[in-house]
Amino acid sequence: MNYIVVTNTYKRQLYLVERSLRASLKQIPAPSAVFLLDQNEVEVKLPADIADNSLFKHVRVLKNSVSAARNSIEIPAGTDWLFFCDDDGYFCDDYTERFFKILKDNPLLEIVAGSIVREDNNDYYSYRHKIGGSLKHFKNTKNLMGSNFAIRAKTFDELGRFDEKFGVGSYWGSGEETDFCWQAFFSKKEMEFFPELIVYHIPPFNESIRIGFKKAFRYGVGKGALVWKWLVVKRKPAVFYELAEMFAVPFVQAARGLLSFKFQLVINNAGIFAGRVFGLIKAAFVGKF
Repeated sequence: MNYIVVTNTYKRQLYLVERSLRASLKQIPAPSAVFLLDQNEVEVKLPADIADNSLFKHVRVLKNSVSAARNSIEIPAGTDWLFFCDDDGYFCDDYTERFFKILKDNPLLEIVAGSIVREDNNDYYSYRHKIGGSLKHFKNTKNLMGSNFAIRAKTFDELGRFDEKFGVGSYWGSGEETDFCWQAFFSKKEMEFFPELIVYHIPPFNESIRIGFKKAFRYGVGKGALVWKWLVVKRKPAVFYELAEMFAVPFVQAARGLLSFKFQLVINNAGIFAGRVFGLIKAAFVGKF
């Protein structure tokens, strides 16, 4: 069974990109190709052990958004699966071995999501991943993150790939993975979350307070627009759950930050909340869907 690995990169520290690519290239069973979708204005220069590897494909993609770059990939003939990994994350050593064991036990799966683990303390990157839960239930669909999921090539095309209005560099700036997962969920695709499929990742919001707030706000805008799209435009009642949660969670997290004197957590969640309100209102007036 043939699979390829797809990784985007844009303005990322080079050592992180190299680490991600090396982890993908050394998987056993090996991928048929490892694609780096290079969105930088100046092409990334990689060391010989990566650049000269016969499996490595360096593709310059002059598109602003992550979604558009991913959608542009020409999937090689005979490819069964696409694995997605971020440039600041990297597969665990036996990722592929674990994946194919899961697939052997669950041959009907079309989409497989794994967990994101912090590289600094081996804790889950997301509290949702710590809780876990099946993707068969709508409340768990955010367990699918773009830095760690695989999809059958046929299914990727059947779902129309990513909505290019969502994601970093796009009109709404975030939310592409959740949007994609909801499309798969409401299309009744066979998908599941497996925490043993691990991608290691740099810690979240490890930037300055100002940059962290801006990033949190941007993520919030995408979430607000995403909820409007699926609740109002596409009329999916299940999304009422997300509407309630997206306002409740920042308050809970901010309270945790106050009690533990983690003031950056408070500020980040203030940014998330403000962004979600703004995104919801903007989507109602602009409607870009």
